[in-house]
Amino acid sequence: MVDKISRKSGSREEMPVEPPVGSVVDAEGVRASLTRLMDIYRDISETADKVAVRRCPYKDSRSRCTAKFECRNQHFVPDKPGALAICTGSDKLDYRKAWQVD
Repeated sequence: MVDKISRKSGSREEMPVEPPVGSVVDAEGVRASLTRLMDIYRDISETADKVAVRRCPYKDSRSRCTAKFECRNQHFVPDKPGALAICTGSDKLDYRKAWQVD
């Protein structure tokens, strides 16, 4: 059994891990679904790997800087105190050399 939180009531429900007795599982359908899911994850991973070599690791998806230190690419908006800085980095740098340790 696995716990699940119900969307309607917000309470926990126990869900069976295995299909009910007597039900038929389409093994080929499951295999095809898993293959498709793995293809999706592979594409996501490959894209992340490509982006990671040219994008600052402290830059979030909205181009805000999450670094806890000063950087010359940080631009703070004067009328938004406490907000994250906007990252003005070019995304054309290869950061791998900075991460590699001999």
